[in-house]
Amino acid sequence: MPTNFPNGLQSRGVPVEGFGGIGSPLLTLGNIFHVDSGADAADNDNAATNPKQPAATLDGAIGKCTANNGDVILVHPGHAETISAAAAITFDVAGVTVIGMGVGNSRPTITLDTAATTDIDVTAADVQIHNMIFSMNYADIVEVFDLSAAGFVVNKCRFVDTATNMNFVDLIKGTTTDNEADRLEFTNNVIISPDAGNNGVIDIGGDIAGLAFNNNYIRMGVANSEAIISVATGKDVTDCEITYNHIYRLNTAGDLLIDSDTTDNSGIIAHNRIGHADTAGEVLIDADGVRQFDNLGTGTDTASGYVLPAIDS
Repeated sequence: MPTNFPNGLQSRGVPVEGFGGIGSPLLTLGNIFHVDSGADAADNDNAATNPKQPAATLDGAIGKCTANNGDVILVHPGHAETISAAAAITFDVAGVTVIGMGVGNSRPTITLDTAATTDIDVTAADVQIHNMIFSMNYADIVEVFDLSAAGFVVNKCRFVDTATNMNFVDLIKGTTTDNEADRLEFTNNVIISPDAGNNGVIDIGGDIAGLAFNNNYIRMGVANSEAIISVATGKDVTDCEITYNHIYRLNTAGDLLIDSDTTDNSGIIAHNRIGHADTAGEVLIDADGVRQFDNLGTGTDTASGYVLPAIDS
């Protein structure tokens, strides 16, 4: 499709590649800021609008953004940053988009270290993070993201453990306030966290509407019977879309994908593939009201998957 940028978009000579859809250009009327720990002139006192004079840290760049202005932070290939405390990075400016530049292991890496309470806080609405690597370098990190705002998007990111027993417990943990985490999107991500200390990926304490959890590859250890997505007792998940996920998590009991104990849920769960180890009666979801189509599970490595739940007659 023709655009007004036939030769691509650049920010002071740095090409801005697609991040949302395949090959899509970055189009914004907001400011573009740069982060690069490897640059000789990297300093959070810089304006960071010049790629040769970037901010040194992601949090330093967030502080330069204007709320709901369409501002974008480009984190350069090879950027490496270690955080070691609660709220070490805080997204407190609404409407900010972070794009990691580079491919494979050259993508920017944020390492969580030093304390189990180390995390990233998301307190402003409509924050997006694309194409970053998040590395766990401490045992049982309580959560990677402490979420208390709507419209949070995590897309095309990779979450890994640096070694055995270096892991997150929950990847995204939401507060108990109803609808504070609405429109949460977790799409096209990879999670490699085989440690047994994991609980799940998303743990929401209040009602949530518009959850999208699509096209993720997840390999996690077995801690207990918690589902990949958990919603607090008495709370609803409405208009959810949970599709095309490939999950290897050898739960021996409990709900495999989502757990919500109310009857007022709604949405679609379809085309998911789950490897597990529950021989006592596998339950893909516990969320009455949600409809399910073409989901397969298997409890063995010697046979192909079977439909979960049973086909409607």
